[in-house]
Amino acid sequence: MPTPESKWQIPDLVDLEYFLSQDAGIEDETVLIRRDRELYRSRLAGEASSGRDLLRRWLNLRREEARAERSAPLPGDILDPALRLLPKLLFALGVLAGTSLAWGVLSYAGDLPINLIATFSLLVILPLFFTSLSVALPGWRLVRRGSYSGIFGGWLVGAILLRLCERFYALGGGDQTSSRLALSESWGILRGRSGLYSRVVGWFAYRLMQLTGLAFSLAVFLTVLLRGLFTDLAFSWQTTAKLSSELVYSVVSRIALPWSGLVDSPLSHPTLEQVAGSRVFLKEGLQSLSNADLQAWWYFLLWGTLVYVVFPRLFLYGISRWGERLAWKRISFHDARTDTLLRRMQQAQVKIAKEREGSQDFCPADGTYPAESRDGLSRFRALIPVELAGNGGLERWQAELQRQFEAADVSIGAVNLVAEQDADQLQSVAAGPQEEAVLLVLEGWQPCITATLEYLRTLRRHLGKDRLLIITLVGREQNGTWPATPDLEFSVWKKRLASLGDSSLQILNWKRVSHE
Repeated sequence: MPTPESKWQIPDLVDLEYFLSQDAGIEDETVLIRRDRELYRSRLAGEASSGRDLLRRWLNLRREEARAERSAPLPGDILDPALRLLPKLLFALGVLAGTSLAWGVLSYAGDLPINLIATFSLLVILPLFFTSLSVALPGWRLVRRGSYSGIFGGWLVGAILLRLCERFYALGGGDQTSSRLALSESWGILRGRSGLYSRVVGWFAYRLMQLTGLAFSLAVFLTVLLRGLFTDLAFSWQTTAKLSSELVYSVVSRIALPWSGLVDSPLSHPTLEQVAGSRVFLKEGLQSLSNADLQAWWYFLLWGTLVYVVFPRLFLYGISRWGERLAWKRISFHDARTDTLLRRMQQAQVKIAKEREGSQDFCPADGTYPAESRDGLSRFRALIPVELAGNGGLERWQAELQRQFEAADVSIGAVNLVAEQDADQLQSVAAGPQEEAVLLVLEGWQPCITATLEYLRTLRRHLGKDRLLIITLVGREQNGTWPATPDLEFSVWKKRLASLGDSSLQILNWKRVSHE
C-alpha cells in the first residue's frame, strides 16, 4: 500500500520533468554527480526500496530546496489547485448542459403534447451515440496506432488546465507570463514523452471526459424524474411514415427488454392500447386522446434514460478510474534521464584523469558508465546523413568516429533521413546483434524538426526498445573538421529528443580530437 508521500500524482510528474529539464541544461555533470550522490548518502540511503520510491523522495528534497530558494512557486504547485478544481468544474458543466437540454425538451405549452420521438432521440439516443463514440474511438486508436489516448482529449485538458492555473496564479499576485511559460513547457514535455506518461495522461483525460458525460447523464435522468413527479407531462407520437401502432409497440417492447422483466407495463412501457391511444392525427384534433395514454410514456422515458444513458456512463467512469490506477502502477520511470539520475545517486563514483583535452570526468566504480558517456563504445554501427557524407566521405567519417570514441570496430552507412528511402538500410541495421549500438550523426546547428523526431521513432521501431541508440551532434564543418555543437543548440536538441521518452537513447556532443 503506497503512502501519501510515495503516491504519484500529475503535479509530481510536472515537477520531476521541470527539475530534469533544469539538470539537462547543466553542462558540467560533476556538479550533478556531487549533488545527487550527497543527497543519497545523507538523506536517502536505506529509505527507498525501489527506484520509483527513490525518485519520489529525491523529488521531495529538491522541492524543499527550491521552495526555500525561490519566491515563485513550482509548476506543480500552480497546477495542483487547478487539478483539484477541474473535475468539479467539468461536473458542474455537465450538470448544467444535461439539465438545460432535458428541461427545454420537456417544456410544452399544454395545447400540444410533447413529441415522444424527438424527446427520446435527444435524451436517450443522442447521449447513447456519444457514449458509443467514447468506446469506439479509443478502441480504433488502439488498433491502428497502438495507443488509446487521443490528441484532442489531451490538448483539451491541457488547455483548460493552463487557463485555470493562470487564473489561480493571478489571484495570488503572481506573474502570469512566467507561470504560463513554465507550465506550458512542463505539460508539453509530459505529453510529449509518450514512452513514459502517455497512459497516465491518456487515462486522466479519459476519466475527466467520462465524469462530464456522467454528470450530463445524471442531470438528464433527474430532470425527467422531477418533471414527471411534479408536472403533468403528456407525450404523443405522430409521423408521416406509414407506421402502425403494432410496429411502434414492437419496437418499444424490444427497447424495454432490459427492464421489462423487473416491472410490468404500463410501469415499464406503454401497452398496445396506450400506444394506439397516444397517436396524434393533427387533422383530427386532440379531443380523442386519453390523458392516461399520454402519461404512460413517462415511465418508458425514465427507464430509457436510466438504462441507456446513466448506466453506460457510470460503467465507463468506473473503467476510467480503474485504468488510471493501473496506469500509475505500471509507469516504469525508466528512460535515459531518470536512469542516469538513479545511477548518480546509487553508484559510488571514482575520479579518473582523461588525457584527452586534459579534462576530468567521473565514472562509476563498478565500470558501468552514465547514459551520456562516450566511453566503452568499442563496437557500433554508424549512420551518416548523405549531406554530411559527401563524395567518398564515409571512409573519412569512419576514421573520425574511431578516433572520437576510441573504437575498434565501426561499420558505417549513409542515410537520407527519410524512412521510405532508407527502408533497406534500416532493415539491415535492425538485423544486427542486440549488443551492437547504433550511432546516428546529426547536424546540431540545424533545428530539430518534427520530421527528424518521426524518423527516430521509425528507427526505434526497427531496433526494438532495448537496443542502444546514440545521437551524436556535430557543429557546422570548418576547414574539413567538425566542431562541437554550441551549448545553446545542444541544450535545445536535448530537450526536443527527451520528448521521445526513449529509455535507450543517448545524446552526445561532438568533441574535437587531435589527429596527431
